[in-house]
Amino acid sequence: MFLMCPSKSFKAIKAIKATSSLTYDSSRARTASRQGGSMIVMALFAIIVLALLAGTLVSMLSTSSNSVLFEVYGVRAKNAAQAGIQELAMSSFPLGVGPQLCNQVIVNPATFASISGFQSCQFTARCTTTDINFNGQDYRYYRFSSTGSCGFGEVVVSRTVSVDAMQEN
Repeated sequence: MFLMCPSKSFKAIKAIKATSSLTYDSSRARTASRQGGSMIVMALFAIIVLALLAGTLVSMLSTSSNSVLFEVYGVRAKNAAQAGIQELAMSSFPLGVGPQLCNQVIVNPATFASISGFQSCQFTARCTTTDINFNGQDYRYYRFSSTGSCGFGEVVVSRTVSVDAMQEN
């Protein structure tokens, strides 16, 4: 905006210079005091973010170690169940003798106490035998089922294995 009167314009310029220099100095002082507190806020934000990341990492590591533990005990339970199947198969098909009828339940006859890692494992094995006549031919149908379980603390992991066999009479 242009002023017509030279004396008024000179006074207005002096007033603007005086006001702007005062405003500049006071705003500079205010800015410096405000910046001191912003560093604390930024530091707190960084600490909180890092703490959340550390918490998430610890949680992931804990979950990972638990899944490995369940996997290991699951394999042990499966091996215990297979031991039950083998025990039943041995009693149903003894060497040198013909197949036997097996309608029985075996509850952990083998001891796992001497085997490292299997002290808390056990199995329950069942066998059923059914005679079947199909197209004039006689068959004997065997159904073996075994459930092995292993525990640690209050957690028990179990696996079931089943085997079917058919013998011609």
